[in-house]
Amino acid sequence: MNKELLISEILSSAVSPVFLLAGVGALLNVMTGRLGRIVDRLRHLQEYIDKANAEDKKTFLLNRKQSVFRMRLIYASIFFCTLSGLMVCIVIGALFIGELNTYSIDAFISILFILCMASLILSFILLATEIFMATQTISRDLIKTESIISKYR
Repeated sequence: MNKELLISEILSSAVSPVFLLAGVGALLNVMTGRLGRIVDRLRHLQEYIDKANAEDKKTFLLNRKQSVFRMRLIYASIFFCTLSGLMVCIVIGALFIGELNTYSIDAFISILFILCMASLILSFILLATEIFMATQTISRDLIKTESIISKYR
């Protein structure tokens, strides 16, 4: 078979994983933005924890505990999303290696792609859980916490 034709076929079969990789990158961007907001919120709360009386401090500490848990969810989601992106890169490399060698690595590519999807699904589940928690926290605790903060400004 013509070598240029073979390389063009490999490139065309690698296009889908490359689009997946672009989506993973966009998802990582969203998650790091959410993580940054949580960290900013924790810093903001920490400023007032030391100034607060016992009852207000209890509210701040509960809010901080919830924020730390949300941060852990985002960390885990980022980990699994990054792992998924790494596996996509390995799949792309394996497509080239598999086509240029005489032995078949189709099973390896299939298993790796399935693991990639499982990792991405887990990342989405963790992200959805964090979003749900953030929504619950906002509707339940935000007004109370902000009114307490306004007392100490």
